[in-house]
Amino acid sequence: MLTRLVRLSCGRVGKCLKSDSRRCFASDTDVGSTAADEDIGDEPWKDPWKYAIKRKGSAIKFICIIGIVISRLTFAEKTLTGFEEANVDWKYVERLMPHKVIPDIPEHSQYPTPSGWRPPNPSPDLPYYVGRRRTHTLPLFLERRRDQLDPKTMEFEYVEIVALRNVHGDIFACERDLREYLENELKHPVATNVDELKGIIRVKGADRTLLERFLFDCGF
Repeated sequence: MLTRLVRLSCGRVGKCLKSDSRRCFASDTDVGSTAADEDIGDEPWKDPWKYAIKRKGSAIKFICIIGIVISRLTFAEKTLTGFEEANVDWKYVERLMPHKVIPDIPEHSQYPTPSGWRPPNPSPDLPYYVGRRRTHTLPLFLERRRDQLDPKTMEFEYVEIVALRNVHGDIFACERDLREYLENELKHPVATNVDELKGIIRVKGADRTLLERFLFDCGF
């Protein structure tokens, strides 16, 4: 009986020493694994996933991350392609871009040009001045407005009005000279309207070409 008690006490002391040594020299994951071993017991096949995750969860995660990084690096190395720099002349593209500064007046061998364009050469004696557009063309615009109602068709008639813009100086003197010039050419009176604040003269009953001729004769 005495020998049996001694054997039991020695066995318990050995187990305690083993468990203490494991706790001292084991990491946190090992402690968790020992706890998992105690929970699972001698039958880990009943829940193998729980046993594997608790025992080797951090190692599995680390291995998965390394595998993902390696696969991405190898995929990037396979998909990266070389490139070759081409010397392209962009002068045709630059021609389509807007100019930062208004270009100078183009020079031609003779005037007027085949399109009828002339460079400005205004007279200094005139009390008014008509400035050109940024494209060096005359500031003449066509406006189509609704006129009287036709009682037979019950539809409105439309009339074309020529608007002369960018008039500076004495705009009423410009309107008077323009009206006299047009009436002498057309042999009938024309209607005019002056917008002094905006520098616009509107003419009804005259063609746009007659206004162009008047401006060219004045040197604008």
